[in-house]
Amino acid sequence: MREGKDIDKLFKDGLENPDLPFNDLDWDNLEERLHPTPKRRVVPIIWLTAAAAVAAMLLVVFLLVKPDGDQSKNNSLVKTDSNTHKKENNKPLDNKADLIEKPTDHNTSTENSEKSLLVENNENSKATNDYKAAKTNSFNEDFPKVLEGDYINHNLLTNVLSNPQISAKPKLVAFEQPDYVATLASRKTEKIQPPVFKKKSRFVLSILAAPDLTSVQNSGKSSLSGGFGVEATLFLTKKLSVTTGAAYAKKIYDSDFNQYNPNSSYIFKVNPANIHANCDVIDIPINVNYKVFDGRRNSISVSTGLSSYLMLKEKYSYSYNGAYQGPQSFEVKGQNQHYLGIANVGVEFQHKINNNLSISAKPFMKIPLTDIGYGNSKLSSTGVAVSVNMNLFGRKN
Repeated sequence: MREGKDIDKLFKDGLENPDLPFNDLDWDNLEERLHPTPKRRVVPIIWLTAAAAVAAMLLVVFLLVKPDGDQSKNNSLVKTDSNTHKKENNKPLDNKADLIEKPTDHNTSTENSEKSLLVENNENSKATNDYKAAKTNSFNEDFPKVLEGDYINHNLLTNVLSNPQISAKPKLVAFEQPDYVATLASRKTEKIQPPVFKKKSRFVLSILAAPDLTSVQNSGKSSLSGGFGVEATLFLTKKLSVTTGAAYAKKIYDSDFNQYNPNSSYIFKVNPANIHANCDVIDIPINVNYKVFDGRRNSISVSTGLSSYLMLKEKYSYSYNGAYQGPQSFEVKGQNQHYLGIANVGVEFQHKINNNLSISAKPFMKIPLTDIGYGNSKLSSTGVAVSVNMNLFGRKN
């Protein structure tokens, strides 16, 4: 092979000297070939110039052609119809004829129709001349009248414009005063209605214990008694309420024999000196309560009502003076019921623990309205009822 074309030698030299020097220019050329930069296409100036020239020519042609079309339209209004002239020639002339004629319709016809129109006009030229002469005379007669009327109107307008009335005195303008009082009086003020909530009736359940002193009227002797029970209070208003319930009570008392009046035919041989009674009673009260003081925690109420006594068991013991001993006791069960036979009077002091729980103390008196029990005694009681009250619906007191 020729010198410089020996491929074996070329590869041999390349393998013997693998470390070739790094050349940035070679890499830049390679990148330029792999990613060539797109060239911007420049619009030749000659094309822009040609487009501008064409647009200018179109604008000039549009401006020149448009007035000709308008002129042809205006010319069409000047032409008149010969038939209308014929009809007007036959009519008598009037001094009050119109000064300006209305343009007639234009008939777009061919040259033959125009020539026939000229021939017809020549034949009627004499009549046309007479018509023009008559019209000229009418114009000469009416024109001075028009000028005179115009002059009069002009003078009237001048007099109006040249006679202004200027006054230096200011004119008072009266404004109508609106009647605000009447407006406000006639307008009805709407009252804002508070929201109405459906209120549940407050229901209070009470568990009570009531120790008392029971005695027969005018006996001068009192015995400790007591009872316990359950009561329910229904509040009708914030201050007014109704209470009812049931209580089991022990009525123990001592009295002289002369205050013992049983409905019996039995006659003691020797009258006892003293009577001791021990009675089991169901007390059913119906009371009306009114709250006279209502504080944040404490309240005071007064109550009054009636009670019914249901006598469950009555045991009477007799004691004698001296050596003779007669009957010692007598017992009666369920024979006496006294409905609404006792009057109740009381004052309740209540202390609220929270919205649902309170305690109260109620001094009371039970006054008999009728005879009570087998012995027909006027039985009265005075005591204090202590109760725990629970608000079942959770409303505030």
